[in-house]
Amino acid sequence: MGKFRKHKIERSCDKTYQNYRDYKQYLQKDFEHRCAYCNLHDESITTYFEIDHYIPQKSFKNKRKELETLYPNLMYSCKKCNLSKSNHFLGDVYSDPLKNDLVYNPVESDYNSIFYRDEYGGIDVYSENDRFLVSLLKLYLPIHNLAWVSEELTMLILQIKGHLLNQHLPKDVLEQLNNSLGPLCIVSESWKRNFIARYNNNTLTSLEDI
Repeated sequence: MGKFRKHKIERSCDKTYQNYRDYKQYLQKDFEHRCAYCNLHDESITTYFEIDHYIPQKSFKNKRKELETLYPNLMYSCKKCNLSKSNHFLGDVYSDPLKNDLVYNPVESDYNSIFYRDEYGGIDVYSENDRFLVSLLKLYLPIHNLAWVSEELTMLILQIKGHLLNQHLPKDVLEQLNNSLGPLCIVSESWKRNFIARYNNNTLTSLEDI
């Protein structure tokens, strides 16, 4: 079982804006450039990340208008997770701290205790009681496997290159070793292009489609 998240989300913005979209740069920083729900890195795709309202706008409309721009209610989200979460909400819009009984708060809850990555990069849960969340956010879709493989390949190549540099090898030997990484780099780039195309076109419904 692989760790789902390797960073901790910490709120740091102390500014107040009239438009919630003005918080995006702070959300990007506080969420380490990753989706609050599926952990996708925003540099992995060409589709812009969005701002999700943890307690949806439809639920707090005409009840608690300040939630539209309240920073703790804003989440950094990839487009797919934002669309999947949509207006799903169960609970009290006046809760403090903010709570949505259908979706664990990505900031207040430890997602590493809820989700894990299987050997193929698929997202799964430790408790069967939480399986509904995989369905609600559509985390079962193989696009998430493809995203994980793409990122792992990129990180592997960077780690190998970094390790080689630390060996203080002769320049010609280092060049030969780096060249030997060529096939792996080609595979990595192919996976990344494939992933981006599938993400943008929303066509990946099965691992057999890869």
